[in-house]
Amino acid sequence: MHSDPILNSVTEVASSFAARDSAAPDDYPAENIADIKHSGMLVAPFPERVGGGGSSLLDATKMTEIVAKQSPGTALMLCMPLGLAAMYAMPVEIVPEQHRTRWNEQVGAIAAEVRAGKWYAACNSEKGAGGSLAATKTTARLDGDTWRISGDKILATTGKYADYFFSSAKVTQDDLPGAGIVEMFYVRTGAPGVTIAEDWNGFGMRSTESQSVRYDDAPADGYMGFPGFLEGLAPVGLWYCLFAAVPLGCAASMLEQIATPAPQSPALRLRLAEAQMRIEAMRAYLYETAVLRGETRDPRSMTMRVIRTKTYVTQESTKLCAELFALSGGRHYSRTSPVARALADSFAGTALRPPLALALDMLVENFAV
Repeated sequence: MHSDPILNSVTEVASSFAARDSAAPDDYPAENIADIKHSGMLVAPFPERVGGGGSSLLDATKMTEIVAKQSPGTALMLCMPLGLAAMYAMPVEIVPEQHRTRWNEQVGAIAAEVRAGKWYAACNSEKGAGGSLAATKTTARLDGDTWRISGDKILATTGKYADYFFSSAKVTQDDLPGAGIVEMFYVRTGAPGVTIAEDWNGFGMRSTESQSVRYDDAPADGYMGFPGFLEGLAPVGLWYCLFAAVPLGCAASMLEQIATPAPQSPALRLRLAEAQMRIEAMRAYLYETAVLRGETRDPRSMTMRVIRTKTYVTQESTKLCAELFALSGGRHYSRTSPVARALADSFAGTALRPPLALALDMLVENFAV
């Protein structure tokens, strides 16, 4: 058991997820999501002043890995609102002084919605953008007092089951002075002008309902943070820590299943012991990065460290999952076995956020010792 009560609670809540997934591997895990909402884990990272638990980014990363060991699809969906909560837990002192009043109001408002059971999901990816926010084609325009969003998105995690999407869109300085190239907006999934397709049939992570979305002058509830927020405080790095925990959880789950009962072959036991060491090393790297990113007062300085960590842990976890599957033996060689599903899930979703090619380009461009 963990020393932190919230982590013990997450472990207990997640204990039934694997059995549910096995019974309906391709279906949206409604019971899992309901349990998460009732567990308090989505509120945990928010500051105590708004009813949160003050949990750290490290805690959120551990929560994600615990859930991923039981249900990777559920864990990927969890990343979105959990990362949002971690974002609003950033110290107000790093927010420019002129924006702190708005920031504090937004922290309280989003926390209240989460406590009321609302689910926030990411809806940012676009065809051809390659994961780059700067390549975003979706636009936001100010119509009186209302922001209106237009454009096409893909991989909107949770699809129609979400209450809100947070979506990237380009804005003009005329509409929002001080804005970056792209800002993030909150859009109700049931708002007029929002069309959620039923086109998700992914390799792995099928239960995440990561559908395509069309915005046609859809009204937004407002923009995230303050003008220039994405560039100024680099909040996306918070989600990268959580994303990396998903394939890591897949690898840990596969190892546990393959090693139970313990194999008779000394050679196989050695391979599994080596796998355990690799998992522990990746976990230590990820946890250290989560601590550093969660505690920094200069988030932009951590950007490349977070990208390196996310890229390395994702790459090495998926490699290990493939190796473990090859070692798993005939009892796991079926498309619907838990080990086979964990293998597929390890390659899906998290490996593409951001796409590996984009991450490697950024690492090369910004390489420094």
